[in-house]
Amino acid sequence: MTLGGVPLDLGALPHAASRPAMPPAASGTRTTAPAETSDDQPPTAAKPANRVAAPTPIGGRTEHVLFDRLPVPILLAPGRERLVQFPFVPLIDVPPSLQGLLEVQIIEDTAYLTAHSPVPRTRLVAHAIEGGTKLPLDVEAVDGKDARPILQIHLPSEASADDDDSAAGAARGNPDPAVGMIQLTRYAAQVLYAPSRLIPTYAGVRQEPVDRKPVVGLYRGGEVETAPLGAWSSGALHVTAIRFTNRSTHPVELDMERLRGRWIAATPQHWRLLPKGSEADTTAVYLVSDRPYATVALWR
Repeated sequence: MTLGGVPLDLGALPHAASRPAMPPAASGTRTTAPAETSDDQPPTAAKPANRVAAPTPIGGRTEHVLFDRLPVPILLAPGRERLVQFPFVPLIDVPPSLQGLLEVQIIEDTAYLTAHSPVPRTRLVAHAIEGGTKLPLDVEAVDGKDARPILQIHLPSEASADDDDSAAGAARGNPDPAVGMIQLTRYAAQVLYAPSRLIPTYAGVRQEPVDRKPVVGLYRGGEVETAPLGAWSSGALHVTAIRFTNRSTHPVELDMERLRGRWIAATPQHWRLLPKGSEADTTAVYLVSDRPYATVALWR
């Protein structure tokens, strides 16, 4: 990454993939390989309540369930999509045994699950992108079974009380500490590339909405297509991950001088894009600015 002509080293990302970054299904969301465990870093579970509430149907199309220690059962009918709405924007670990059997797409706080055939009860884990909350899910697909098309998961009321306390603390002049430019850029890269267990949790980092439509004119020259992948902010700094895709039949060496807009820094995940159709024809570029991405003028 460069800043005023001075190179800034972000360091190597843990387990960063060699392939180019592909767009996740939704902002700040992704489907990952099975979560790994570490003896010195035990998983952080959602705060349990004092009792377990069974699923409570409310309304005709939506089933409501309150999470409290026990895994949330999710029943699927093969070939029928079911929406699962979380109280946060999730990442979901899908084990290799379900690859090709279970399709998971995530848009904002909703996961769209489709089983292509019967699936035995399997434990999945939904990770909150912000806050470190984890929810265990028991997913099962059974022929002849029917379920409401929408399942909405709620956290115990204690979580809301904690949120209120945090908001009150911020109002008293104790906001979450902001992280620096390098740390914020590394965080964005880890969300896209690193295993979910290696994604840090920063109280001062917030996910921002971003329009995912391709942007014309961000990068000079028509051979590279650009489109936002996700955006995050901390304090006065904003970082936006942009997908760069080579649309030509020859390799492209990225040149950050060809960017339009007032950016504090620009960091490509990979500097070289292979020809269109190659496995490495796409990468991510992280743009740091002092204002939200949508308000940065691309006039220069």
